[in-house]
Amino acid sequence: MCLANYNKRLVRYNERIRDGFQQIKDWAQQRGYDLSALKVIGIPHTNGAQLVGYDCALELPESISQNTEDIQTKQLPGGRYAILSLEKDSNTIGATIGRFFAEYVPQHQLIVDPQRPRYEVYYEHTMDVCVPIL
Repeated sequence: MCLANYNKRLVRYNERIRDGFQQIKDWAQQRGYDLSALKVIGIPHTNGAQLVGYDCALELPESISQNTEDIQTKQLPGGRYAILSLEKDSNTIGATIGRFFAEYVPQHQLIVDPQRPRYEVYYEHTMDVCVPIL
């Protein structure tokens, strides 16, 4: 999977993330990609429960190397992932993800792989939180 990403320090993270997704979508459209055929992916960077950064990405159909000042390409590592599917509701997302880590992971004896990133795949009304496990 090849990704193009946009990553900057977050000040007003909601606004910056929305702008980051718009920039990466504009970049892809300018290169002739059909946005409806590409997965929209977010890669949160956290320090404990604190969000400290965020990569806005699109899955690209082939490996490319068209890095620019603000756009980079990279590959997400493969392997096993636990996937939490949920409605895109900003009032419940944080609590649901928190319960997943606090309850589901230990109850099912899952071990989160700290070497690989967690990522989120966005659809129209839902999202998948993909957590790397050993």
